[in-house]
Amino acid sequence: MKITLVDELPILTSALQSLFLQLPDVQYVDIFEDGKEFLAKKKSNPPDILILDLLINGMTGIQLVEICRNTFPKGMKIIVLSTMTDFQTIKHALKKGVNGYMSKCTSFEELQECIADVCDGRQYIGKEIRDYLINNIFTEDQIVVHLSPREKEVLQKVCGGQTIKEIANDLRLSVHTVQYYHRCVMDKLKVKRTTDMIVFAIQHKLYIPQ
Repeated sequence: MKITLVDELPILTSALQSLFLQLPDVQYVDIFEDGKEFLAKKKSNPPDILILDLLINGMTGIQLVEICRNTFPKGMKIIVLSTMTDFQTIKHALKKGVNGYMSKCTSFEELQECIADVCDGRQYIGKEIRDYLINNIFTEDQIVVHLSPREKEVLQKVCGGQTIKEIANDLRLSVHTVQYYHRCVMDKLKVKRTTDMIVFAIQHKLYIPQ
């Protein structure tokens, strides 16, 4: 089995690489921090399993999934390993062709279980995420405004007039990461412009001007 990890956290990918290489059926484990670099180097020799975060360098994880589904063999399995575990994000990822979705809080044993299931043709959602979704069933209207804590934080700061760079400095995140959260909020609110997002937030009391 050939595995590739795409994540901007080298401490995580190095640890996973060491664990995977101890398994007898794993041939090799590649590591990339950048989605574009992965595409350039693995297009001619794609892995059997691609495990990625949604927050990666070069592009978003969803963009990488879309490209892989259009250019790589359909037999390649894609598993998301992310801290983003809200319903809307998971639903969007599955629609784009993800085979498995796991929280970064999961155990290595469950990650192995996920790999086994997706290789057998089944879809796998992490147990922790399944429990969360069961306990947080929303109507369609509620789903639209269901934002993660970090997305709410970014929304508040955008509505308060801060720039992406200022928000990144305040939250100690990269500009790329803040831009990703900003796009996620706009997708969930179903708006295309920042001004429309601010108007929506005020109208639906997601932001109350001081």
